[in-house]
Amino acid sequence: PQPAVVARSTLAHTFPPRSVITRNRKMTLQLWYFDGPGRANVTRLALVLGGVPFEDKRHAMADWPKVKGDASLLPAQLFGSMPCVQHGDLKIANSIATAAYAAELGLWAGGLNRLAEGARSAGFEADAAHAARNRAVELMVVATNEDLRVAMYKCLFGDDASKAAGNAGPFFFATSGPSLADLAVFDNVYSTFPGLLALGQNLQPFPRLRACADAVGAIDAVKAFREKGFRSQ
Repeated sequence: PQPAVVARSTLAHTFPPRSVITRNRKMTLQLWYFDGPGRANVTRLALVLGGVPFEDKRHAMADWPKVKGDASLLPAQLFGSMPCVQHGDLKIANSIATAAYAAELGLWAGGLNRLAEGARSAGFEADAAHAARNRAVELMVVATNEDLRVAMYKCLFGDDASKAAGNAGPFFFATSGPSLADLAVFDNVYSTFPGLLALGQNLQPFPRLRACADAVGAIDAVKAFREKGFRSQ
């Protein structure tokens, strides 16, 4: 049978069914990317924080033409794209899709820090009113809805009333712990490439943005991952 593939797309396309995810939990996930943080880092963070073992297959930039052109290797099988993931017979390309799948294996297991099931089955699309009722406003929804992009901007830089209802802690998108979106905030602030601080940006005018990133960074698993140079081993 043909392997299951999630193509480069918005997540409005079919997400792997739970039967595939359950079956693949017994296998080691492979994450393919360059030897650096970049677009794979949120996926790595989700795997590390979710306690999901994975093989971090890193490739030097100079080797990319060879990797991309070798039909026996995963990136060449997925539109010449990285990051990409293989987990059992499931193959996924696109950084948002790989991060969402990583969260599905750990952060979202059992319904923690995720969108409502209705939003998931609709391909992660929801209107602003629906999203306001969910304390975890994930990036894959924000990316497809202008109203949610505006709401997220207000949440990060605007008045406190724009935070998710009932969320009094440092995380913007969940109460009990960081959501995938909070991991993305951390990565955007602290990644060595292309993090805001590494690029010399002044974040003093945005104390709540920094507080969210610091709260994620204070988690033991995230702290250890960062201290190893954003490496799992």
